[in-house]
Amino acid sequence: MNSSQQIISPGQDPRRELALSPGQALMTPADSVDLSGSLSFFRRRLGLILLITAIAVCIGAAITFTRPIVYSAEATVSLEAPPEDASGSSAAGRQAGPAPNSAYVDTQVEILEARALAERVAEALGALDGKSAKQRADIISGFQSSVSAERSGESYALRIYFDADNGADAARGANMYAEQFTKWEVNLARDRNKDTTKVVASRLEELRQQAHADTEALQRYRIANGLLSTSGASLTEQEISSYNQAVTTARAEAAESQARLATARAQLRSGSVGDDVGEALGSGVIGSLRAREAQVGGQVANFETRYGPNYPQLVQAKGELAEIRRQIQSEIKRIMSNLEAQRDVANQRLASLNSSLGAARGKLAQNNAAMVGLDELERKAQASQALYETYLNSFKQLVAEDGTERPNARILSLAEAPLLPSSPNIPMNMVLALVIGLGAGVAAAYCAEALFRGISTAEEIEYGIGHRYLGSIPLLSSVSKMRRAVPALNEEPRSAFAESFRSLRTSIEQAVYGPAQVIAVTSALPKEGKTTVSTCLAQTLALSGKGTVLLDCDLRGRGVSRLLRLAPDHPGLIEVLEGKASLQDALVSSEDGLSVLALKPSNHAPELLLTSEPFLQLVQELRGNFEYIVLDLPPILPVASGRTLAVLADATVMVVRWRRTLQGAVRAALNLLPADRVNVVGLTINQIDMRRRRLFGHEDPAYFYRQYKEYYA
Repeated sequence: MNSSQQIISPGQDPRRELALSPGQALMTPADSVDLSGSLSFFRRRLGLILLITAIAVCIGAAITFTRPIVYSAEATVSLEAPPEDASGSSAAGRQAGPAPNSAYVDTQVEILEARALAERVAEALGALDGKSAKQRADIISGFQSSVSAERSGESYALRIYFDADNGADAARGANMYAEQFTKWEVNLARDRNKDTTKVVASRLEELRQQAHADTEALQRYRIANGLLSTSGASLTEQEISSYNQAVTTARAEAAESQARLATARAQLRSGSVGDDVGEALGSGVIGSLRAREAQVGGQVANFETRYGPNYPQLVQAKGELAEIRRQIQSEIKRIMSNLEAQRDVANQRLASLNSSLGAARGKLAQNNAAMVGLDELERKAQASQALYETYLNSFKQLVAEDGTERPNARILSLAEAPLLPSSPNIPMNMVLALVIGLGAGVAAAYCAEALFRGISTAEEIEYGIGHRYLGSIPLLSSVSKMRRAVPALNEEPRSAFAESFRSLRTSIEQAVYGPAQVIAVTSALPKEGKTTVSTCLAQTLALSGKGTVLLDCDLRGRGVSRLLRLAPDHPGLIEVLEGKASLQDALVSSEDGLSVLALKPSNHAPELLLTSEPFLQLVQELRGNFEYIVLDLPPILPVASGRTLAVLADATVMVVRWRRTLQGAVRAALNLLPADRVNVVGLTINQIDMRRRRLFGHEDPAYFYRQYKEYYA
């Protein structure tokens, strides 16, 4: 049985209260917020945060670079109110739509995204040429899904966005949408005008035929009854009026012709040569002859003055002058004859007009009886004509207004081909992925920290589990370049790794009252480094000059044998217990004074041997031969023999692996060790990475490793 004194009184629960040495104060966790703790949290979870962030960035990059590249171009249009002139009426040219207001602007946004406008844009761009009905429908749907519009603030300006695979197509689509939108109301008004024009034109043709039929009936009646007329009077009345006017004019002309002839004859009888006759004065022929006469007369006078009467040119000039005067007399006679003819014509015309006037007056009396039926036909024809003219004026107005519609919108700015795609927005997506990744990484780090139940610090052992913390064993690779733990103790005796076992030995000695000759080293679960700890602890005890023996009690693991690379055919603990070998033959001694009782490989070694009387006798025998006996026990949870063997030890040390062993596993293992029979002196944390230890609290001495690691140089 255990011959040493226990630090916990009988009946006291070692998992609830700590047995502290005199003068040692119970540590309580700080209530204040420790910023360094938060920084340590981020530093120790930096790998997870960076991993989640990298995954998020990779996912964002994958989504970004696998999405189709889309270019978006923007055009801007403005809705216009109809201008007014000084009189307040609308200016020339009709506006195609109503004056804009908020509801109207929202409606225009819907029009921009409507399928009808998408079809017009597709047709204008030639995208529908030669396509089947299904292809046309798909293309129109594509245009409709590629366009979007929004109102610019509270203004009447609309921004039109169009998406395409390249910048040129995006700009072309946005500009065509802007162009077709400005023509939208105009085209609708024009279509309505055309429809109305067709209806009016159809009705107009019917009214024209009716008016023509009524007018034709009226004219046939007029012709049948001789009631032809113009300007509101019958033809006979107009004829009589015309005859009266013509008779009056003919009488005046006959009198004038007689007077002119008489005057000319009187002038000739008075001895005139006819030069002063009125018609002769106005005759161009006589005027030209008189001018020639004066010219030739001047030549005759000049020749007579300078030459004799027989001068040839003088004779020629006199002959020419006589011929001119003869022509003048002939022209005067012709004029007189013309005056006589005019007088005769005027008299004959007057006589004819008087005869026609009499006949027309006789006919007028006959026409007055047929005027009763004529009035009714005229009213009917006038009504048909008025209705026809009304429709005709409407038709003319519709035709005149065609093409004069003024658009209700104008283009403020045309789209330019974008140089960079709008989607995917690589910088924005990467920044967003980075932010999401950082957020998810921090959240994952908090979750991992909250869900983590491994042991990292001395506080978790003392406050979380309720047992003494004996010290920490550093991870060899974090403090040394050597790879094997046991040789490191010999080759680097001043290293932090070797010092940690000396510290562990001191902590064990201080944890018990009296000698701790038999020290058991165990763990809750396998692969937590208990064999390395037990072996190195035994090696440290041996190096201090104490006779030490190490027993490999883990039949399943045989860790000591493999760690020290002992010969597999050498007899070991089982052979001694079975009586097949003596203790002296089974012990393996090293140059440092450490003796090892290992296990020979065997699949049939009964574990009952370790809990039998021979094993108790062996321990008693070893007590008499060695100052320290170190037992490498199997893990508590999977193997029951470890609990039995722990009863034989003066001090039991439980090894936990840094950040791997769960607190629940340690509690479960401690619960299996009866407090009144097993002296668990404390727990030691194994394989602490001294490079990362600063990230976990500052209550452990290992936290200050950087400050004192020079002592191990």
